[in-house]
Amino acid sequence: MASGQTDKNTTIIRVYKYGLIPKGPFPEEAVTELWRANKLWNNLVAIHKQDREDFEEARCNADAEYKKEFLNLKQINHDIDNAYYEKRNARMQASTKEASHPLIKNANAKINALTKQRNAIYEQLKSSRKKADKLIDKAAHNKEFRAKINRATNAKHTDGMYSNTAWEVNAYFKTARDIAFKTNSQLRFHRFDGTGFFNFRFRRKGAKVDGVYFEELFLSNKPKNKNNARLLLIERDDTRRKPRILMRATLAGGQKIATQTRHEFDLIYHRPIPEGSQIQNGKIIRSRIGDKFSYHLALTVKQPVVEPVEIPTDRAVGIDIGFRRIGDTIQVATIASSNEAEMPIEVFVPDKMMRSMEHVIELQSDIDDTATELGKIIKPIFKKNPLEESHPKFGLWKAVAKAPPHVTLSFETAYKLARWILREPEQLPEKVETEIKKWWRSNSRHYREMHNLKRKQLNHRKHFYRQIAYELVSRGVLIVLEKINLSDFAETKDTDNKLGNKARSQRFLVSPSEFRNAIINAASREGIDFKEVPPHYTSKTCSACGFLNKELTSQKQWNCPNCGVIHDRDINAARNIANLGMEYVKNRKKGAKDI
Repeated sequence: MASGQTDKNTTIIRVYKYGLIPKGPFPEEAVTELWRANKLWNNLVAIHKQDREDFEEARCNADAEYKKEFLNLKQINHDIDNAYYEKRNARMQASTKEASHPLIKNANAKINALTKQRNAIYEQLKSSRKKADKLIDKAAHNKEFRAKINRATNAKHTDGMYSNTAWEVNAYFKTARDIAFKTNSQLRFHRFDGTGFFNFRFRRKGAKVDGVYFEELFLSNKPKNKNNARLLLIERDDTRRKPRILMRATLAGGQKIATQTRHEFDLIYHRPIPEGSQIQNGKIIRSRIGDKFSYHLALTVKQPVVEPVEIPTDRAVGIDIGFRRIGDTIQVATIASSNEAEMPIEVFVPDKMMRSMEHVIELQSDIDDTATELGKIIKPIFKKNPLEESHPKFGLWKAVAKAPPHVTLSFETAYKLARWILREPEQLPEKVETEIKKWWRSNSRHYREMHNLKRKQLNHRKHFYRQIAYELVSRGVLIVLEKINLSDFAETKDTDNKLGNKARSQRFLVSPSEFRNAIINAASREGIDFKEVPPHYTSKTCSACGFLNKELTSQKQWNCPNCGVIHDRDINAARNIANLGMEYVKNRKKGAKDI
């Protein structure tokens, strides 16, 4: 559940997500509807790309000076792309992402030099662009673009796709386009893999805005002969540990019942919608997990704001989040109160969860190795036997045949090849098909096992963190977290990362962001105050006397040179974080500035 927009401080928008279990095989007509949505996205992206080309062409035709600088910009962008390619090769040779390594350092220097050149060209281009823009009719151009986008979204051009879903795809596209402009990034085409969503809006008859109470979705509360809603809750079963609701949804077809494709699901109603809340819209989301699919219902709910709980002002709880390896497990975080009489808590990854996640990593590594060996055999044959560009699997062939020498065949690509050959044999040379089928017979079971285990363990971790968050919130005191940029630890394609392979693996197992989000969501939901504070020197400052030990390195235990108190590094940091939270409470009471 995630927080969102507020309405005059009286309501807040949240998303409630529930698991769905299809009753019987998922309809082919519904898969076709998802394919239409994917096709619509790609059509919108194609219109966008053509629009950008037409726009730049109009500018270049209108102003020769702009054309010259624009071509210079294209060339420098091409050079920067090549520089990043060389940097990836340097990382392969260095076997690290550490920016201080000589090979990576040289690659970064080249990228920085080219980037400076590009920035200089950008500055020159600004005045030329303003001049060129005055020479073209931008308003007419933009109006034509919007007309093309709306025309493509119209039911006449989507093969009869349900309009609510089509316009939701349109909304996603507009948001993604705005972000692409702000971040100078590219919109990408999406290959259809059987996933997507079905969109539903809920509005009472005659109302001007979306919104219905949860009970209004039940068939029993509908007027007679009014059971043709596209999403209906039919009956509720409270005999299970988690209540289940039989749900019927229209996944394809028009307004006439005869043309509709309906399907039933068991909805696992694990978290009730709060009383007085109104459901505005919903999505049935189909996601891929290995060679299978999972289904969820996401409901956007406008609910009353929870009144803040009166919390004690004499204490707070601080949380030092980390991923330190200790013995056979990993320490997720340390929780300590500003009241030293309360015992601190060290949160560790449960043994069973740890073993299962490491088993997933081992399975993935083994399958990766077998896919690499498969790639050595089939890549040379692929290159000698090209597919036509019009072939539906040309992109898959290209991913294998055109891959650089140092890029090995991934198990995901091997899996896609195997599924293709099993469905449509005699598409590739006999030697290739034989080797792919041999790989499939040896690894398909491990592939499914890996994905199923991964899904279970990710769910296990989510529930484990939610339980800790619930226990923290139930204390009814201020919760204080470090304000840190978790993206520093994320795996990004071209960003240097100071973490080694072992540390990145530990971060994957722990996922600090998921732990933080569980705490923040629980606090927001229950009206418990939480605060994020700067993390600087929380480990090196003595929580007893306030002395800053600048000589401290990475040791777990240390003695304060000033007062002699023996500290556990993480417990000390958590206490300092809690104390910073207490300063926040005092400053707020005095009306002083935030810390």
